[in-house]
Amino acid sequence: MIDWENILSLKQIRREMALSQSQLATLLGVSPRTVQSCEQGWRKPSPALEKTLLLLRIAHERGPNLCSQRCWEIKNCFENQRNSCLAFRTRQGHLCWLISGNICSGKSLRNWEDKKQVCAQCPQFHRLLGDLNNKLQSEN
Repeated sequence: MIDWENILSLKQIRREMALSQSQLATLLGVSPRTVQSCEQGWRKPSPALEKTLLLLRIAHERGPNLCSQRCWEIKNCFENQRNSCLAFRTRQGHLCWLISGNICSGKSLRNWEDKKQVCAQCPQFHRLLGDLNNKLQSEN
């Protein structure tokens, strides 16, 4: 099971990347107050901010190997599924979890909450996360 709260923790990401709140805010294109508010639990990050945080975290974890993973190959999608999927058509199989409107296992995933549920069960997403989820769960 994916621990979304820890995976998307601004404080945890900041520590791993050795950034100040201001530096993370600049990187994310938000105000330092937004980062502070989210870290303190005063506000919940928006879906767009959560996606950006997840992209930063996966890119930090996977480094140059990020782009070598293609969801349609790992999931053995049929040709008709591939041709209707934005991740395949744009050759972004490493970003399938980020792209809105992609088709996964024949289902159109249009909102972030639905995508998080499907991605939590996906071998491609678990491969992208690597040992990050296990590492975070053992730290808590």
